[in-house]
Amino acid sequence: MASPIHSVGRDNSGLAGGDFHKQEISRKPIEWCIVKVQNLLKTSIIIILLGIIYYPMFCWVWERWNATESYYSHGPLIIITSLFIVWVKKKELKKLELQPSNWGIVLVALGLLLHLSGIWAGVYFVSGFSFILAITGLIMYFFGKRILKEIWFPVTFLLFMVPLPLVIISDITFKMKMFATHGAVLALNKIGITSIQEGSTIKMPYSYLIVEGQCSGLKYLISLLAFGAAFAYLIRKNIAVRWMLFLSSIPIALLANIFRIVLMGWVSDVFGMEAAHGWFHDFSGFLLFFFAAVGFLVVNNLLTTQVKIDTNTKLEIPNSK
Repeated sequence: MASPIHSVGRDNSGLAGGDFHKQEISRKPIEWCIVKVQNLLKTSIIIILLGIIYYPMFCWVWERWNATESYYSHGPLIIITSLFIVWVKKKELKKLELQPSNWGIVLVALGLLLHLSGIWAGVYFVSGFSFILAITGLIMYFFGKRILKEIWFPVTFLLFMVPLPLVIISDITFKMKMFATHGAVLALNKIGITSIQEGSTIKMPYSYLIVEGQCSGLKYLISLLAFGAAFAYLIRKNIAVRWMLFLSSIPIALLANIFRIVLMGWVSDVFGMEAAHGWFHDFSGFLLFFFAAVGFLVVNNLLTTQVKIDTNTKLEIPNSK
């Protein structure tokens, strides 16, 4: 009689354990869904709050992006490029362990403080910078330092979308305009077209060119700096080579703009001012980016050759004799 009772008890125990295990398994998807919903709500609330807090800055940025002859019409491309780089690194990011840090709250607080200061002073550039600082803090708070370290570039890259204050733009534009005019006059005289400089005007035998603010090259410099940064980051792994490739965008942009003005001067002198100020004026902008792209490739190849030479030199075994 004892044996059946023992057998039934063992079976009941097994069934009870199985039921408990099934309950645990069925509970896990529910808990997972709850966590997902909580995270989604938390993220949505933060995005809405940031949108409300930074609304004046967003309006200012959008206005500057879409202004006539804007220096920052490339702004939306900066956001797309940053998101693309994060997407490219998604496999590496999935391998990293999440280590949320409360230090992120400190960065968010500093960002909000800067934002309020910028809005109060009417310096929206500071507000734009503070937005990127706040994003950095949120990444650290939710994901941790390791994730932030992995995506530091696309976050920092967002700085290229924040317009500089107009006072700084005006000052840099004037200096670059005079530099480009002087360089173009030297080049035109070298190729046999007699030219003299009067302020930002280039006078030639049969025509003249006025190098205005938009022809200073600042717009192209800002765009090419952004392009150079992304190009160097995606193509190169060595930090020193990345910096050299990035910094090369400055002389490349300046020289490409001078070359553009020289071409316009030549067209103006040979075919007349109407030709230079018509379709060729717009077409020369595309030529500038073409020359700049070629310049980046040349510098990249030179750096590749130099790195190979340095590597081979280090690998050589010194002669003991």
